Amino acid sequence: MEKSSLKVGYQGEKGAYSETALHELFKETAAEAVPFRTSYEVVDAMKKGRIDVGLLPIDNSIVGNITHTYDLLVENRLTITREIIIPIHHNLLVFPGVQSDQIRKIYSHPAAIAQCEVFLRGLPLAEIIPTYDTAGSAKMIADKKLTDTAAIAGDRAAELYGLEKLKQQIEDYPHNQTRFVLISSENISYKQDDLAPWKTTIVFNTLDQPGMLYKCLGVIEKYNLNMTMLTSRPHKTEPWKFNFFAEIDGHAESETLKKAFEEIRGMTGFLHLLGSYHRYEAQGLYSLEAAAGEKRINVTAPLYSLERHPDATVIRVDGVQIGGGTFTVIAGPCSVEGRHQMIESAKISKEQQAHILRGGAFKPRTSPYSFQGLGEEGLKLLKEAGRQYNMPVITEVIAPEDVELVASYSDILQIGARNMQNFVLLQEVGRCKKPVFLKRGMMATVKELLLSAEYILAKGNADVILCERGIRTFETATRNTLDISAIPLLKEKTHLPVFVDPSHATGIPSLIEPVAKAAAAIGADGIMVEVHFNPAAALSDADQALSEKQFASLMASLKKMQLFM
Repeated sequence: MEKSSLKVGYQGEKGAYSETALHELFKETAAEAVPFRTSYEVVDAMKKGRIDVGLLPIDNSIVGNITHTYDLLVENRLTITREIIIPIHHNLLVFPGVQSDQIRKIYSHPAAIAQCEVFLRGLPLAEIIPTYDTAGSAKMIADKKLTDTAAIAGDRAAELYGLEKLKQQIEDYPHNQTRFVLISSENISYKQDDLAPWKTTIVFNTLDQPGMLYKCLGVIEKYNLNMTMLTSRPHKTEPWKFNFFAEIDGHAESETLKKAFEEIRGMTGFLHLLGSYHRYEAQGLYSLEAAAGEKRINVTAPLYSLERHPDATVIRVDGVQIGGGTFTVIAGPCSVEGRHQMIESAKISKEQQAHILRGGAFKPRTSPYSFQGLGEEGLKLLKEAGRQYNMPVITEVIAPEDVELVASYSDILQIGARNMQNFVLLQEVGRCKKPVFLKRGMMATVKELLLSAEYILAKGNADVILCERGIRTFETATRNTLDISAIPLLKEKTHLPVFVDPSHATGIPSLIEPVAKAAAAIGADGIMVEVHFNPAAALSDADQALSEKQFASLMASLKKMQLFM
């Protein structure tokens, strides 16, 4: 880490999880990481001015509270200024070449040992030895070249000390996480802002009277406060008396929290504020040093929300911009039927200035006897047509196991209406680096569409396009009923681009042009339509495919609306 005037102490050796958390917390700000053997030494160095602040673990999602940290907080009247949560994945590390049957001792921090209890039961012949640090255990094996000993530690320790991972991710639960707090010996107070939600940590004890704890908690309920954590630690100097630690949403300077704390203080005699600080969020992380004029975000809002992402998402695919004030046309046949059909349909789409070429290689059909697509051969033909006419391509993926294959041929992955709530598939495309075109299910609400998008966003794929394609109602005159109001409604709720599919919404070629114009007029970012060089011969959705003449008329109408400059 780059040296700077800010010195941050942490417990453990280099390669410890605390060091990983420190690097993550200060990735935008240079700070000098200073290791100490114990948490007590971190606090002692901070009080003596040898470091500026300290970073200590406070809670783990498997073993719960790191009790020593809670004791240090109250005994030294420390202040919590920030927090961070990181995933914890443990490995069984050994000196290079050592096999599992050679292991007689396993060293690690007690918390790490507790998090790997089930795995360790499978090694009954090995002695489990608690020590001061995970990375310190790995360092000992490397320094002493121990061939009968293993350590439980993280990836960074394995890399730093040249050890082999005999077994990876040995923790009892896969979503193992540890929360760390940045602490100061000074009474630091940050002014309340709206950059992120605040939380406040307090410690109090109660008088030895019946129902006193219940009365204190009743104050929390009285002021309608959200208490997210309550834990206790022995008072130490007074046997069978306890200090209660509580975390409450909000800033200590807010009127409701001030009134509540005063009431509790009056009933207990002791209440100490351990700090008000921003609640950590893994995505959309705020910066305490944010510029005054920067747009403020609500990091507790869903990822799809404008509150979380105030600026409209703009997606760029091979020179084509989607969203951000443009109007994009996706055109092509419903399904890829052969080279001649695909090339001729692509030619029409390109000549009429469509931006993206569509074509289905895998076709989920209502009837098992309908044409199901050409599979990988169809993907090859679609990509060939796209290259010939210099157009990015989009095609549907219908199974999680096909995502990698489809992504290797397609520029955009489409999730069809029938798969809008196929959550395994949504998560798989969320791990992919290709934009995702998500169609609303035929019986789905707007909220359900947005939550399906959230599945993709939560896995790290920020490039999601929503598509309104009509919903099923009692009306039978059209294939579906276009929910035209969904477009402005979605625009009020999300930063994601919103498209309309007039072909599936109506199922009638003569209605596609007016519906497309309506979509453009009401604020859609683009449309997707089916175009075939010979609609009568189409193997799927022939009744709704546009001919060359009909598509030309549609594009001319859109150009008159000055959508293409």
